[in-house]
Amino acid sequence: MRASWLAAAGWLALIHWPVAACTLWGAAGAASVDGTLLAKNRDWKPDHVQSLRLRHPEHGYAYLGLYADNGREPGIKAGVNEKGLAVVGAEASSLPRELRADRARHGVLTRLLRDYGSLDEVAAAADNLFSQTRPVFLLLADASGLMQVEVGQHGRYQLSRQRNGTLAHTNHYSNLSLLDGAQKIGPSSKARLARIRFLLDQRPSHALAEFERLSRDHHDGPDNSLWRDGREHTLAGWQMALPAGAAPRLHLALANPGEQTLERDYTLDAAFWSQPARTLLP
Repeated sequence: MRASWLAAAGWLALIHWPVAACTLWGAAGAASVDGTLLAKNRDWKPDHVQSLRLRHPEHGYAYLGLYADNGREPGIKAGVNEKGLAVVGAEASSLPRELRADRARHGVLTRLLRDYGSLDEVAAAADNLFSQTRPVFLLLADASGLMQVEVGQHGRYQLSRQRNGTLAHTNHYSNLSLLDGAQKIGPSSKARLARIRFLLDQRPSHALAEFERLSRDHHDGPDNSLWRDGREHTLAGWQMALPAGAAPRLHLALANPGEQTLERDYTLDAAFWSQPARTLLP
């Protein structure tokens, strides 16, 4: 058994796989002056375009989603629904692609946005939801706080809640019990996690405008910064405020390849959700 484990670990160490990346972070409770804050920098090869779409499914809640429209892995990448539940995700790219693309399991962002209205509802359904989800990292938010989910191999997962403080995640596991073997942590994932944690530690409390500035941080060069323009590019910056008793607010920077970056602010009140389903950007 030990020999087979060592062989597998050696095999993993030699394999090179794509380092698809994203940085997720948030603040809740006394750590924010704007209600719960949630942010994602979406990094990928600049080989596709993205859009912001308002959806009204036949069953379930209306939701607003950031979509990759084409490329190798199209689909929803971040979103918020009419009940004020927001979800962002990051690739588990410390695993080889063939382990991340577990055909026996599926993605979960659309289901979360369509069918669940709060972190409490997600927590109550966690076993049903995440045991069937392929490896991924999720950061969820509502006005009550934050929830982080690491989904590992074969449906193993860890869920943690934060009602008063900050959370951050990049593209590698903190809980190795979720994996069958070794992971390969890329230098960018390490550097971005260290940087966003450092920046969050500089203030006792945060604001949406500050999260917009953090998204643009270039401290560690083209490949390891929060906003990247090297081997991979930051293609979108998503920052949200979810205050209790008021409409959520979204700031989106959409940086489709070869186009000028579009920045828009949305107040997600009743009038917003009453619009017909449509594409808002680009």
